[in-house]
Order: sequence, then C-alpha cells, then structure tokens
Amino acid sequence: MGNRDEGIATAAGGESQTPAADQTPTDWSLLPVTHGNEDSMVAVIWRLLRQEPALMVSAGYVFLSALGLWSSYFFYFKFRLSILDYLQVSDFLVAGLRDPAYVLILLLGALLAVLLGWPETLRRRNPAKVARLRARHWGWRMLFSESPWMNWEFSGLRPLTGMCMGVVCFMAIGAALYALNKAEAIRDGNGGTPVQVMLNGDSATLPGTAKLLGSSSAFVFLWWPAQRRAEAVPIGSIRRLQSMAVPMKPAPAPVPKQAPAPPAPR
Repeated sequence: MGNRDEGIATAAGGESQTPAADQTPTDWSLLPVTHGNEDSMVAVIWRLLRQEPALMVSAGYVFLSALGLWSSYFFYFKFRLSILDYLQVSDFLVAGLRDPAYVLILLLGALLAVLLGWPETLRRRNPAKVARLRARHWGWRMLFSESPWMNWEFSGLRPLTGMCMGVVCFMAIGAALYALNKAEAIRDGNGGTPVQVMLNGDSATLPGTAKLLGSSSAFVFLWWPAQRRAEAVPIGSIRRLQSMAVPMKPAPAPVPKQAPAPPAPR
C-alpha cells in the first residue's frame, strides 16, 4: 500500500512539474551559444573587440578594404585590365569606400548567416522546448532536424565559427557578382558616366565619348565604347575630364484656362 501511495505521489509530482516546464520562458536570442569555448578563435576575437571598441572601427575598415579589392579585381577583369598593377598602397585602404554597396553586402550577409543559424541557436538555448516542438509536428522536426547534414556538427565547426565563415563566403560571392553585373552594364552601354577627355598639350578634347570606370591615386580608367577597349591614363597627362551636359527637363505645358460658362437662362 505504501508503494502504491508513493507511486501516486510521484505521478502527481510529475504532473505538477510538467506545466512548470512549459512555463519556462523561451530564449529567442539570435546570438549563437559559445559555451565558453576558449579555443574558439572567433569568440576570442569578439571578446577582444568588446574590450577595445576602437578596434571594431579599424577591423571593419580593413575588412571593407579587402572586400573592395576583391570586387575591383572582378570588375576590371571584364575590361581586360589588371587593376592590381595600377594601385598604390593608399588605394588599398580606400578600395571599399568607393561604393556604399559593399556596406549593404556586409549587412545582408551577416543577417542571412544569423537567420540560417538561428534554428541551431534555438536548439542549444532551449533544448527542452525544441524537443517538445519536434514531438508535435513534422514541420518542427524538419526545422530542428537532428541529421548531421542539417547542423554544424557535420562540418566539425562550432556554430559561431561556421556562421562567420558563411558570412565571409556570402559577401565574397555577392561582391563578385555585383562587380560583374556592373561591368556588364557598362559594356552594354547601360551604365557608367560618359566623359570627354582633354590631354595636356591638346587644344581640343579627344574624339568620341568615354565611360569613366574609376580612378586610383595615379591613373584614370576609361572605357571607349566605339573602339571596345579600356585604358589606364596617368592622371598627370590629363588636362581636363569633363562630364556630359545633363539635359534639362522640359517645362510642363501650361494648362489652358477655360472660359466661364454662360449664365443659365431664366
């Protein structure tokens, strides 16, 4: 009889603990769990940046410069120009600041990587909650799959390291595709800034209109659509670089005034 009473009490206690487990608040944080792994290089770097916030600006500046050099290579490759042969050391530092699209690529890459890693982050932060969700519906079982092919365990990397590598790969691919599409638009005549060039010692501009591809501290890069060729012109040899006149918008036609209607007959 005593064992029966103990079993009833245990069952009652188990039932009383189940609602308490369901009432545990869910941690929806997007930040991945590191579990204090001191051997994770990404975690060490993140803690260092938090201790020295000024290093965040320097690290971001260097990263954007590297991204700008990477995309510049693909952009000028379309015009058969080896851009690295024309750049000075100072150009390496400002390569990522010439186009604000690189900042957008950085933000989108970080957001995408965090969203893709969110299921694994939720699993590690709320293991009991995720286990109950997986038991309810097959959709939750797919989202929080325990297959080694659907989580970071297959790669042998910690979630934080895998997320950062995903960010880097996404940004590299996105920047390269952006540069290639931009170059294709200029080659097809749908992009670029049309300019007229006058060299030192000349009294008139060169015949034809060129497209301005970009510049460095020592060269100006031009694309001549008529000849289908690109060239790097030293800045010291250019007397004037003039953009084409912007056409004025036509003035709206005046609205004719309507004559007042005659008074109605009485």
